[in-house]
Amino acid sequence: MELRPSIDRNWLERAAAQDPFVHAYGRWDLDHLPNRVRFISAVDGDETVGYLLVWLGHPTRTVVHWVGADPRARILAEALPPRPLVAIVPEAFQNEVVTLRGPARPYGLLLLAKDPSGEPPGRPAAPSPAVEVRRLERSDLSTLVEFVRRQTDPVVAEYPTLDPEEDWAWGAFERGILLGAVRAAVRLPDVWLVGGVFVDPNARNRGVGRALVEAALASARQSRVRVGLYVREDRLAARRLYERLGFRPAGRRTWLDLGAGFAP
Repeated sequence: MELRPSIDRNWLERAAAQDPFVHAYGRWDLDHLPNRVRFISAVDGDETVGYLLVWLGHPTRTVVHWVGADPRARILAEALPPRPLVAIVPEAFQNEVVTLRGPARPYGLLLLAKDPSGEPPGRPAAPSPAVEVRRLERSDLSTLVEFVRRQTDPVVAEYPTLDPEEDWAWGAFERGILLGAVRAAVRLPDVWLVGGVFVDPNARNRGVGRALVEAALASARQSRVRVGLYVREDRLAARRLYERLGFRPAGRRTWLDLGAGFAP
């Protein structure tokens, strides 16, 4: 076994054909954000058995996605960056990571997926007629930055770094005031990953979150792609919303906060 500071692109495409959601970030970042990521692969002979995707684009924290639960991939634990960091790892390696990188705050993280042809059951819960949901434009960036400045939840931290012309995101507005946002973090020809779902605490329980996710799903249906998202296992209200929109469990991982102070 050896560690290599790279990823075998041909292997990645073959692996993604079997499990497109698990490898969606790797495929997207390799092509679209190569300066914000680095890969470390665990290789047995000529066979890749797992990899670390080290995300360097978060403004305050290092985030690592560990892909690959093959027992031979445990060597990847040695390549994890030092604390503080967030590591999203297969459940099988949770204890190994904690042993090497110190105490962690663990959270169960569910992968939910939705087929493009699946329609949400029942009548959508529409937000107030005064709320407009639309795709964000470059001219909205200052509004988005101000919105993030007012929040304390780190889930919105990356929004000010986006270019709305290139990074697809949707906002909910009421009389020109931004109430919440959602983004398509990955837009591949076969799968999208939706993330950054956030509604201002003062605007919750009004259908704004559902309207935001539905706007993203409408664009995904036009592209005829499957859609996935990650949600914390104990976020029951969010899980119920996604289930009503047709999402179903497709996998489970562990989010480890290793001194970063960053809960999903």
